[in-house]
Order: sequence, then structure tokens, then C-alpha cells
Amino acid sequence: MQTVMDLRSVFISNGVGIVLLLMLYYVSRTRILRRRMEDRLYSVMIFGVLLGCIMEAFSYFLDGRVFPGAIFLNHVANTYLFSVNLILPFCVLVYVDLGLYGDPERIWKHYKPQIIIGAVMLSATLINLFTPVCYYISDKNVYERRPFGYVYYAVILFYLISAIVVTRRYEKENGARTFFNINMFLVPILIGAGLQFAFYGLSLAWLSSAIGLTGMYMMQQNETAYFDPLVDTYNRRYLDFLLTSWISRGYGFSGIMLDIDDFKSINDSYGHSEGDNALLKLAGILKKSCSESDRVFRFAGDEFIVLVRTDHGGSADDYLSKMRRNLDKFNDACKKPYRIEASYGVCSFEPGRGDTDSFMKELDSRMYEMKKEHHGKK
Repeated sequence: MQTVMDLRSVFISNGVGIVLLLMLYYVSRTRILRRRMEDRLYSVMIFGVLLGCIMEAFSYFLDGRVFPGAIFLNHVANTYLFSVNLILPFCVLVYVDLGLYGDPERIWKHYKPQIIIGAVMLSATLINLFTPVCYYISDKNVYERRPFGYVYYAVILFYLISAIVVTRRYEKENGARTFFNINMFLVPILIGAGLQFAFYGLSLAWLSSAIGLTGMYMMQQNETAYFDPLVDTYNRRYLDFLLTSWISRGYGFSGIMLDIDDFKSINDSYGHSEGDNALLKLAGILKKSCSESDRVFRFAGDEFIVLVRTDHGGSADDYLSKMRRNLDKFNDACKKPYRIEASYGVCSFEPGRGDTDSFMKELDSRMYEMKKEHHGKK
């Protein structure tokens, strides 16, 4: 049976987690109201962890106490805790994949092993109600972890490693997402769960989950502030920040400003939704052409800017060559009644020469020189 001091520490840690999660739900309501799948999943995780904090404290309170229904309540609390210990990290994996790829159909296609393993472990949790395989509750209502219960920690780790793997794969294919840092969630979880695994009776897992969800929300807010929601590139605000940062640090880089030729005719002929689709396709091509250190920004309307770090071995010519090949492949394979063509201007920045304003003016001027040439040929 838990001592008064033990119970106090359990109630305090989980109470802090509950308060943190209630605050998190309040400030994240606008995202939840958007009703995207990942936003709904985030709200499910908030309430899942919130109830986990409550059940964790309740199970510690029940331990060793005997009264009518106490053993049944202890089973209910621990069945929930074992189940959500599996469901929550799987939800994190799905959330990460949706945040990166935005395609719900990928989940069943790419994560069948994770789904099957989760189903088997959830079945074991239900079997435990009849045969104690995960944990045992004695006639005196005392909880005891069984050796098979440690398998749950291995499955949790498997899910979290899967989330890291999908993040790294995305970064390799599409370049790093500066503000999408899965460690903001994983590090608190691994520390809390690791300590609770090592020291039975310590209650930190659910508080650390609440902290991890808070870190995830902070990550979301950064992405909201610095990403363009239509084309999923960085926006002008982050361009200003990054240019100031790179110039102050003495980095060498080149800028490429480009826009879609005759974009207005696409909107006028096929509608603004098709124009938005053309922007999205061009943004995808620009990102696909990037190396790890390159950055793509939507500047305004159909104008994009790509920054290439020349002091990292990159060059605007190499980028443009790759971009033109990808653009040609898209146009050859696309069945649209129009082609996406782009005019662009290139400007290099040498450390110690010029500032953000002069660089942007030169970049803008060079792009419009090319546009005049394109119009002159028609």
C-alpha cells in the first residue's frame, strides 16, 4: 500500500499534468476546430493523456485498499493505462506521418506491422482481465507487474522509433522541416517512461506525456507562424528572419526568385482552385529540387524564392538544372490543358557586401528582366 508521502508525490505530478493539459486544450481549440484529421488526433491525445493522469493517480490510491468494488476499479484503471500506453505512441506516429505527408491512406499501407502488433498487445490487455499476463491484482487489491508487462515498453519504443524513422525518411526525400522537431515530444516521454520503468512506484510517465504534447503544440505554433498554409513552404516572415540571420553570420548564398508565366490566364481560364493547384505543384517541384541546406519560400501570390547555401557547396546553377528537369518531367506527365513555366532571376550574396534590402531589390530586378524577355518572344 502506498504511503502518504508516495501518494502525495503521485497526486502532485499527475495534478500538474492535468492542469497543463487543460491549459493546452484551451489554447489549442482553434486548431481543433479546423477539423483536420491530425488536429482531431491531437485533441484525442490530449484527452487520452488527461484521463491517463487521472487513472494513474486513482490506481495508486486504490492499491492495497479493500472495499466493495475496489479490485474491479483497480482493474479498470490499469486496463486503461496499459491500453493507452500502446495507443498514445501509435497516435504520435500517425500524427507525425500526417503532419509530414498529409495522406491518411498512407497509414494502413505503411504501418501494418505496427497496427498488427498493437492489436495483439491490446488483446493481451483484455485477456489480463481473466488471466494475469501483464499485471496481477491480489485479493488484498495490491498491484504487481508481471514480466510480460515489460513487453509493452518495447512496443512503445518500437512506435517511437518508427516516428523517428519516418521523419528522417521525409527529410531525406524532401529536406528538413525546420520547425518539425519530433524530439520536442519524444525526449520528455523517453525520460519519464524510462525513469518509471527503472523505478517502480515513480509516477512520471503521464506528466512527461503532457510536457511532450506541450512541446508538440509549441512546434505547431512555430509552423503556423512561418509556413504558408496553401503550398506548405516557408513564408515571407521566415524569409526575412533567415536572410537577416544568414547575413549577420557571414554566410554565402544565392537567391532565386521565380513566378509562373501567365499565371493570371490559368486563374481566368480554369478558375482560382486550379490556380491554387498550379501553385501547389510548383511548390512541390521546388522542394523536390532542394538539397538539405536549401530553403523554399512563397514570397507573394505566385512568386517564390529559393535560397541556396553556396558556402555548403551548393550553387544556383545546379539547383536550376535540377528544377528544370523536374519541371519538364511534371509537364510531360501532366494531363492538364496548360504547362507550368517559370521566369526567374538569380542573385548571389557575398558576405560583407550589401544587406537584405539591396539583395531583395537586385533579385526582384533580375526576375523581371527575364519576364520581359519571355514576353518579348511571344
